[in-house]
Amino acid sequence: MKDLAVNSSRGQMKVQQMAFVLIAIVLFFALAGILLLSLQTSSLKNTAENLRDERALQAAREIATTPEFSWEIDECRSCIDLDKAFLLKERQGYKDFWELSLLRIEKIYPEGEGECTKTNYPECGKITIVEKEDIFNAKSSFVSLCRYESSEKYYKCELGKILIAGEGLQ
Repeated sequence: MKDLAVNSSRGQMKVQQMAFVLIAIVLFFALAGILLLSLQTSSLKNTAENLRDERALQAAREIATTPEFSWEIDECRSCIDLDKAFLLKERQGYKDFWELSLLRIEKIYPEGEGECTKTNYPECGKITIVEKEDIFNAKSSFVSLCRYESSEKYYKCELGKILIAGEGLQ
């Protein structure tokens, strides 16, 4: 009888050891799965941010090629007619046309100073067409800013950028 009690307690001990080993294995794989899931979630967030940035840059390029801005003298896809952009600034109908919170064209080289007005155009630095209070993270794309120089009778192009921001782009 004593021999039977020793064997059954030894059997129970082996069963308990096996149960603990199985629990440890399950916990190990659960923790490894949680770690892998968190890494994939982090990667997914980065991918989503990159796609949003790409979409915003593409929207900036597309806006630059719309008939409202496009330079029609040469075959230039990234050229903006600065005279057209300046005239659009004065029109209230275009404030909600693109559903953006910011649409601005800035000169980079040669640098200009301040917002464009009728008195300082074309010796100014930026043309703000849309600017609302709730501006999100703005994205920009480089463009050529072209205009007709009437005093010297030639077309002049300068380096600039178009900035856009909007809730739909974020």
